Amino acid sequence: MAKAGPDKYRRIYDRLYWLGYHRNTEKSHAKVLAQRALLQWSPTSVLDVGCSHGWVLGYFAQHGAKATGIDISEIAVAKARALGRDARQACATALPFPDASFQVVISTDCLEHLNATDARLAVREMCRVAQMGIAVKVNPRKDRDRLWKWIAGTTLHLTIQPIDTWLSWFKEEGWTIQASDDAREEYLLSRMVPISP
Repeated sequence: MAKAGPDKYRRIYDRLYWLGYHRNTEKSHAKVLAQRALLQWSPTSVLDVGCSHGWVLGYFAQHGAKATGIDISEIAVAKARALGRDARQACATALPFPDASFQVVISTDCLEHLNATDARLAVREMCRVAQMGIAVKVNPRKDRDRLWKWIAGTTLHLTIQPIDTWLSWFKEEGWTIQASDDAREEYLLSRMVPISP
């Protein structure tokens, strides 16, 4: 799957969502990271890259932020919209937003689902659209859920890199660690050179 591309990702994740992937809309691996991002930045606008059913969008909306999410799966986006969340179908490698259009960009357990070339593009895109902060959680290990791999017909974690490598990709785009929870593999990043108002 080295040359996956948006259409192949969409087909895989539509199939997974159709068969029950991320069925529980109250479950999210982003809960702690979202709380930390809210405390750190109190953003008024947030983008969730790989939003699934939109738990993060609901959380930030409850705290007064305009929260938008993107996901490659049409089914995931439909589920998020059914819950009243602003979700759009798009690929993380080409975010359909102008530069610096969100105060904070968050992504949880999404980037490793892209091949390495696309993962680097997604990092670049997240950095491009973020103004003040990026909250990111990346799983640096092989996926272990045999059922979803069997249904997808492929491993789901396509880019396995140490956390330091992922963080170096953000650093190359001008972002640095502001706070971290290494045990949870969660990082809050800020621009090395802040954007002038």
